[in-house]
Amino acid sequence: MEKDKILEKSRMENKNQDEMEKAIRIEGESFSLLFTLMAGLAVVVFNHFHNLSSDSVMIMFWTSCASSRLYRLAKRRDMSDLITMIISLVILVFYVVKYFSQGW
Repeated sequence: MEKDKILEKSRMENKNQDEMEKAIRIEGESFSLLFTLMAGLAVVVFNHFHNLSSDSVMIMFWTSCASSRLYRLAKRRDMSDLITMIISLVILVFYVVKYFSQGW
């Protein structure tokens, strides 16, 4: 019986550890995305003042938005995720077409 109590205690401790690991991973990804957004914004501002195109940065940004909403839609099936995913996809397609038509 003592063995079962020890195993149960170990499971509870590991469960909390798993939750902590999950929280740290999510916070780390959010932290990374924040810095990526700031770097992208800096590039867009620089490009604006130097009359350069920022289409490639916008493609990466809107790809991130659309894929995030697609994932959330698959997990939650919420109408707001569908709407924001469609909006993100439309804007993404606009920038992709604009980017690839520059060389023609």
